[in-house]
Parts: sequence; structure tokens; C-alpha cells
Amino acid sequence: MGRASRRKHEKRQIQLQRPEIERALEEHLGFLFRSALSYDEGYEDEAKRLAVSLRAILHNTAQSHSLLAQLDLGSKLFTDTAAHIDPRNLGNTPGLVIMEMIVGVGVTYVAPLGMLSPSRIHPPAPFQAWWDSPVMKIGEHLWSRKQLVLALANKDGGAHVDPSLDEDYYALSRRNLLGVTYVDASGAQEAQGNPAAAAVRQIAYEVLGTFEREQPNTMPKNAKA
Repeated sequence: MGRASRRKHEKRQIQLQRPEIERALEEHLGFLFRSALSYDEGYEDEAKRLAVSLRAILHNTAQSHSLLAQLDLGSKLFTDTAAHIDPRNLGNTPGLVIMEMIVGVGVTYVAPLGMLSPSRIHPPAPFQAWWDSPVMKIGEHLWSRKQLVLALANKDGGAHVDPSLDEDYYALSRRNLLGVTYVDASGAQEAQGNPAAAAVRQIAYEVLGTFEREQPNTMPKNAKA
């Protein structure tokens, strides 16, 4: 194909203006809000859709341009509800999730949302530290918010289904890697649910809370974290 033919077939790129990018942010915050409601009604797989919108808002690389970066909002301080990892603690740290006894189900991993112990109430954090710092510790493996979101979005059914998964993530999401057990009338039982999904739900709570505080004009009508 000659140069003239290549030019003919090339599509001109149209630069989006800020109002259009702001609308995209509002759309993804709306997606977060609605999927969070569905998650809270018992649809755990909505965590995958939460992860896709979280990625669109937050994840910035040379090839993946986050809405946060495109709108120059990276200086915002993000709501931090994690139980911080104590390096002196040799046990596991669930970080963003808690365990709750649910009648008919047993002990399961849940997102606490705003029901936080005093140790989990922190000042808002700078974005990059909030996104990249470890929030879950299992043995020697550390998980950041970024790793949890991207695992669900890029690998485990959010925007793509990989034919294989990292063994640590597989064990976390499907094999009770956190190791929580309890005893009922039938004997010893393992905790139910997917702690990775519950963590992503809590991250969505943090992001909605952040924008409600820092950028309320971008929040969809009637949306609360």
C-alpha cells in the first residue's frame, strides 16, 4: 500500500474536550454506585464491574489514560478505610474486609463500608500512596488496591477472562487463602465468599466517598457511598 493509500485509510483522531471527559467520570461514578447497590443486595459478581470502572477512573499508564489523570485530579486526597499492616504482626491482615456471621451462610468476608473500628478511621491519603501501598497481607504476599482492582478487571472476568490466573490470586479469591475458619454444629468450617471481591467493594466505597467530599459536582444524583 502506497503512502497516499495509507493516508486515505488512516482515521483522524478527535481530541475529547474536558466536558466530555467529565461526563465520562460522572458515568463511571454512576456505574460504581449502581453496581455497589447490586453487590450489597447479594450479587457478589458485581465486583467485576466495580473493578472495570475503578480501573477506568484510577489506573494510569502510557497506554491506559485514567480519568483521574486526564482531568488533573491526582492531587485529591482519598478516603482510607484499611486496617493498616503492622510489620510486627506475623499473622494475616485482611486490610479492607471483615468477617461477619450471616444466618444460613456462616462466616463470610464482607466490605464494612462505613462501619469502621476506630483503628480504621484515618485522614485522607494522597492518591499514589493510597493506590500503590499494600492493604492486605497473607503470609509474605502483599496486595495493594491497584493489584486487587486490576486482578478482577484484567484477569478474572471484568473486562477480560484469562485462561489462567496467578496462583496466589486464585487461592485468595477461591480457596480461602486468608485462612479464616469457625466452628458450628457441624464442626470446623471455612469462611465463605471472595475476599478480593469484598475488598474491591470497599475500594468503591472509598472512591465514591472521595468524590462526594472532594468533587461533589461529579457525583450522580442521589448517589452516596
